Amino acid sequence: MTGPKTLRRDARDNVARIRAAALEIFLAKGLDAPMEEIARAAGVSSGTLYNRFGSREGLIDAVVPEVAGQKLQELGAFVLAQATPRVRLEVFVHGMIDLQTQDPALNDAILRRFPEAVALLGICDASSKLGQELVDQAHADGSLSPDFVAEDLFALLWLAGTASREPAAPGGWRQVLDRTLLSAWTS
Repeated sequence: MTGPKTLRRDARDNVARIRAAALEIFLAKGLDAPMEEIARAAGVSSGTLYNRFGSREGLIDAVVPEVAGQKLQELGAFVLAQATPRVRLEVFVHGMIDLQTQDPALNDAILRRFPEAVALLGICDASSKLGQELVDQAHADGSLSPDFVAEDLFALLWLAGTASREPAAPGGWRQVLDRTLLSAWTS
């Protein structure tokens, strides 16, 4: 029985250049950045890129989950270090919105724009689970209105992600989201 075929050195170099170019371009422009631009930046043909990674989603899963996971884990650790359920949920919402506005690739991941990138979706699912737990904790201590549920949280983050990508979005979109969250507290 033989193991997986080892790539030639030039092929390994191509893969490394593609990964580096993809990460840089995805982080700057989002996950819908042109594949041709990534291939050009890596100094390879589009055919080579697709031959090595299969699809846009294959390339996304090869380069983005580690970076996205690290950012989301750091936010999660910071959130969980907060003193009360209310502060934890507020810090989570504001932190997620900050990540969405600062990182086009992570924004695309949170918005689940590429559902076939399953490794990336797994990373985002962990953050969704944390959001659900934070809502549950705030309900349990009575600080969050029972009318505000996890689906409202996810809608709030989806609206933030959509507005942050849209150049024509009204300038006050973030204040509207902040007021929405503020109105969800019982005290």
